Amino acid sequence: MTVPPPMSDDLPLDSDVPTPGRGVAAGIFYTSGRWSVKPGHEEAFARAFAESGVKDVDPPIRGLLQRPRLLRDLNQPSSYLSYAVWESREAIEEFRSRPDFQAMIARMKEHLDDMQISTLELVLGQELTAIGLDS
Repeated sequence: MTVPPPMSDDLPLDSDVPTPGRGVAAGIFYTSGRWSVKPGHEEAFARAFAESGVKDVDPPIRGLLQRPRLLRDLNQPSSYLSYAVWESREAIEEFRSRPDFQAMIARMKEHLDDMQISTLELVLGQELTAIGLDS
């Protein structure tokens, strides 16, 4: 296995090492949520997340490549992380501007102490698919 070169602020312009804005999988974007759930609300939050409407919405969610996943921290059971995969930033913005989006978030918020929503691009990782390490 080839070890990638160390990350440095002084990479040459023609470097193969991805840098922000030059993701290796152009056109693939992620949304992520960090959810801090109120004690005793874990099941209710998971249910609200599952019922957030991404499965059976009308009209369907354009540009969603992979439905949201919800993960729980084993060491901090009130800490959750979610992510979804999208074909474009425009698809994410279109989803977030839907009339039902704020209601989806509100149903989850009643079970939360805090939440952070992010829009992300892939910087490293696509090369794992090419060599079969993420299958």
